[in-house]
Amino acid sequence: MPRIMPPATIARLLVRPLPLMPLNHLLSLITRHMCRRHQAVVRRLQPIVGHHFLITPDGSDIGFLLEIHAHRVTATATRNSRLPADVRISGNFVRLVQMLEGSLDGDALFFSREISIEGDTEAMLTLRNAIDSEDIDLRAEVLSACGPLASPAARLLDAGTSLWVRYGGGTGFLNGSPAR
Repeated sequence: MPRIMPPATIARLLVRPLPLMPLNHLLSLITRHMCRRHQAVVRRLQPIVGHHFLITPDGSDIGFLLEIHAHRVTATATRNSRLPADVRISGNFVRLVQMLEGSLDGDALFFSREISIEGDTEAMLTLRNAIDSEDIDLRAEVLSACGPLASPAARLLDAGTSLWVRYGGGTGFLNGSPAR
């Protein structure tokens, strides 16, 4: 019986040859949209303006650099895991997304060693408290940022999530479906 590769391995193989520019354009669109919709979160980040957070999903060749600016947050995909960062966060991709959405407690993930955090603890707590201060539904934010392309984007997210769940990736983190 052929062995099926884990979803993270398949995703890594599919993403590795792709240029980061389209992903960075999408990240820019989504973060600008989220900053407009969640201005209270951006205001709560004022004490850490100038800080950089490097978020790296386990087993991924791509990390995400969050930069806190005075009136916005930017996110950039990078293949350089050695970029200077005030805080480095790593862990299972699904767990990182669930933490962002607030469906899982970051402290519990840290203490159970499901995620790793290195660097400026105070900056990390400021970021966590700002995110926890509002309900952020990442799927809704992504789809809302897509404007008139929200319907095809929803179908794409659903298909990707179904494949992820079907082949052992865990819960359907962007559509709320349980693991099967």
